Amino acid sequence: MAFYIVVHHPSDPNRLWANDWEAQILLCSITTPKTVAVRLSEAQARGERIFVHRCAWGTFPAEICCSALVSEVHDLDKTTALVKFTDVQAVSAPPPTTPRLGQSSYDATPPFSNVIQPTANQH
Repeated sequence: MAFYIVVHHPSDPNRLWANDWEAQILLCSITTPKTVAVRLSEAQARGERIFVHRCAWGTFPAEICCSALVSEVHDLDKTTALVKFTDVQAVSAPPPTTPRLGQSSYDATPPFSNVIQPTANQH
């Protein structure tokens, strides 16, 4: 399973969290509830990529816009954290699920999981 974070489109005026984007596709950093930050810290410790579910807005459909490694997690206060990402890569895949209203994250099969990835022993 892979860990997905759910974020509003960067142009959505109703977004609740301060997120930093590059070209509306690559997520650089987020502010998030500490419950999500804990999961992101765990992914960082394991070296796991996380996936970004960018919600639909206007003419932009919902999509898994990118994946990233977690580089930093910092508490901002008792309930909020700042998370920074590195090695952010564009994905452009349909979401595996539709999150319910207010849902900030979920676990699901990674995009393109049916593609066989080469192992270190293969040339």
